[in-house]
Amino acid sequence: MTQHRFWVLPLLGLFFYGTGSAVEAPLETGIVKGTVTIGGRPAPDAVVSIEGLGPQAFSFQRSALSSKKAVMDQRDMKFVPRVLPILVGTIVEFPNNDKTFHNVFSTSEAKKFDLGLYPSGEKRSATFDKPGVVKILCNVHPNMEAYVVVKEHPYFAAADAKGQYQLNGVPLGQYRLEVWHPTFGTRTVSFKLARGGEVLALDVDLKK
Repeated sequence: MTQHRFWVLPLLGLFFYGTGSAVEAPLETGIVKGTVTIGGRPAPDAVVSIEGLGPQAFSFQRSALSSKKAVMDQRDMKFVPRVLPILVGTIVEFPNNDKTFHNVFSTSEAKKFDLGLYPSGEKRSATFDKPGVVKILCNVHPNMEAYVVVKEHPYFAAADAKGQYQLNGVPLGQYRLEVWHPTFGTRTVSFKLARGGEVLALDVDLKK
């Protein structure tokens, strides 16, 4: 579904299952999809989310994630992916697949941690239990940096290599589409889903 095929988060589409009781009817939903660009070029490091959803949305629907685990690899002296969106409570593993030692740490308010120095072939992990953007660094290699974007709800996706995203199962209503990018910050666009089954196309150029 996305270029990052080995991460558990479904980055190009989030699928939801009703969990209401027998007396509750599931919410009608629609799809929000589009392309995120920077001056007309794809923005693959963008994270797109739906904001402004009330608690009622979550009483009917839950993420289809079977487990809260994700992976940010260390390979070719880079963190892969550079941007990883996850749900609060997710355990992120940081395997070292380089032929050198790495040290993964962060001083971000949403998550401060230090995994220490560890060799090739070893992996260590951290649990991200607060929402926010966490900048990931390696104190051995200052050129390495990445971002873990932690969300309190499952209505998010990372844009793929073409800048495309798709969010399924969005309850009808008026919300904000939030686009976060490590260089261009946050942009928001108001929108409304009015009909069940509606497919709403929302493209965002971060330079406009």
